[in-house]
Amino acid sequence: MDEMYRRLGREHEADLERDALKWRRAAEVGERPSTDAAASENKRSQERLRLALARVAAFVGRAPRIQE
Repeated sequence: MDEMYRRLGREHEADLERDALKWRRAAEVGERPSTDAAASENKRSQERLRLALARVAAFVGRAPRIQE
C-alpha cells in the first residue's frame, strides 16, 4: 500500500515538473501566440458575422412579397 502512494506521489511530481516546463517555454515565447490567436479569433468572428448576414439577406430575398 505504501508503495502505491509513493508511486502516485512520484507521478504527481513528474506531472508538476512537466507543467512547470510548459509554463517556462510559454514564457520564453512571450505574448506572440496569444496575439496571433486573438487576431485569428477576431477574423473568424467577422467571417461568422458575414455568413450570418448573407443568410439573412438570402432568406429575405426569398420571402414572398406582400401585395397591397
